[in-house]
Amino acid sequence: MSRGGWSISWSAERRALLAALPHLGALAGCGFRPIYADSAPGAAAETAAGDLAATRVGVIADREGQLLRRALQRRLGSDRGAPARYSLAVTLEIRREQVAVRPDQTETRNRITGTAAYELRALSPASAEPIARGKVRAVDSFNVGRDQFFAAQLSGEAALERIAEQLATDIAGQLAAAFARRRAVAAQGS
Repeated sequence: MSRGGWSISWSAERRALLAALPHLGALAGCGFRPIYADSAPGAAAETAAGDLAATRVGVIADREGQLLRRALQRRLGSDRGAPARYSLAVTLEIRREQVAVRPDQTETRNRITGTAAYELRALSPASAEPIARGKVRAVDSFNVGRDQFFAAQLSGEAALERIAEQLATDIAGQLAAAFARRRAVAAQGS
């Protein structure tokens, strides 16, 4: 590569960085802070990440519920032993449907839709009103080969695992936002 080509691209990158600097200053001025960031060294319990880790996920019925519960525990970090301050109750509904059918009426593609309703409550003091509640949805599909029963079973299980991971990601994001809003309201009140 010639020096001139390197110099031009470096100059373009430098100009882009310099153009972004005022915007970064504006973000800092408006109080923007990453949702998972610690407010001070050793203050992880004072952040959304600390609140997420202090959330215990209740038992969710069925095999699909077990997948979702484990995914939530990983996403929240609640399997790391932090003392529980919150309880998360989740109900899961899984719907399966055939979306492509051969002329002999056998399926070639299945769609799985997972819908999870959740409710987050404080453990102490036990609150009648939930801190957060919501509903998330994830959709996945898989092919069903002719006379490929084992492969279809594995594809279906993999689709359920992907759905559980997506639902857990969505729930964790909504909970982190709820914790951040709660902290912002508490900070304004004090």
